[in-house]
Amino acid sequence: DVGCGTGAIGIAIANKYPAAVQVVALDVLPEAVDLSNENAEQFLSRYSAHGDSKLGVKSIYEAMLCSATHFTNNTTNTSRDLSKKKCKMNFDIVVSNPPYIPLKDMIDLSSDVVEYESYEALCGGVDGLNVIRDIVHRLPEWTFSSSLRAKHCWMEVDESHPRHLARWLSPGSVEARRCGVEYVESYTDFCGRDRFVKLRVS
Repeated sequence: DVGCGTGAIGIAIANKYPAAVQVVALDVLPEAVDLSNENAEQFLSRYSAHGDSKLGVKSIYEAMLCSATHFTNNTTNTSRDLSKKKCKMNFDIVVSNPPYIPLKDMIDLSSDVVEYESYEALCGGVDGLNVIRDIVHRLPEWTFSSSLRAKHCWMEVDESHPRHLARWLSPGSVEARRCGVEYVESYTDFCGRDRFVKLRVS
């Protein structure tokens, strides 16, 4: 779960499939990491027996202070963000509600958004795709496996993004082959806006 915030997405997945998942959540804000781990303790503690009893809730959910760029086992990475322990990079699925609002739209956000969300949690750079690009470039490492089973990434995005991602990662295109990731499809929210995308690691 990239950009976990309060942990809502990852904790919901762990709550739904406690005996089948081990969720690793990332955020660049220390307060978000602390809050998501606290929420996991509150809502998932009854499931800790499904995993390693010595680890408790961390056997099924753990948030860590790390960016998408720095979540790697690459030995040349010297970032202090990543935990000293190496993570198994064989995730079956990646989910994310990353910062995706384009810079030009930040000024128009309503008070009920800006008063409760940090700038870092909202703004995704000039076109809103900064963190999304980081995720795309890391997906092949995160989901590496000898299995032939398809691995997917689900993301919430700005409504302007699905068409950009569809062009950039069009199946069979040079860019899709270079990144090792293909665009699959998009989904609308309750208001009918194109706000979610599904990507496949090729």
